[in-house]
Amino acid sequence: RVERRDPWEVVSHGTLAGVIAGLGLGLVAIVASTVLRGDPWLPFDFAAAIVVGRGALAPTFPSAASLVLGTVIHLFLSVLFGVAFLTALAMTFQLSARPPLLVLYGVLFAFLVWEVNFLAVLPAIAPDLRGRVDLATQLWSGILSYSFVYGPLLAVYVIVVRPGTLDRW
Repeated sequence: RVERRDPWEVVSHGTLAGVIAGLGLGLVAIVASTVLRGDPWLPFDFAAAIVVGRGALAPTFPSAASLVLGTVIHLFLSVLFGVAFLTALAMTFQLSARPPLLVLYGVLFAFLVWEVNFLAVLPAIAPDLRGRVDLATQLWSGILSYSFVYGPLLAVYVIVVRPGTLDRW
């Protein structure tokens, strides 16, 4: 045996990987939003608007509420997807895969997460937010930051920690 699939280990490491990757993604989203739109609060406001509605995008919406709600939603989803990523690796016996392959898995997984979240789920649960962010922001804060920050950070965590790996191939 090269790997073991302990559910608690997958969940705990998936949680930590999700938090680390989520913090990296959040930082990039804030920087991209600041550079592209001059608004570092947009990622927080947009995440809060998923729950509160369009009112969270208004200048009168309290910044503290946006910060707290946006951060909680972002980290919750980051952890959920981190656990999903590690679960997928464990279920396919890929926890011990070579580093370049794990990075590729991370990139593809994160791209899929972005596609499903922003092109399928978001329009279904918050249709009034559709089209509220311009294409440049979607590209940099979305596709590129997910694919080149969130996914690779998930993969790097697995490469460094090697949860569930008992031996090398």
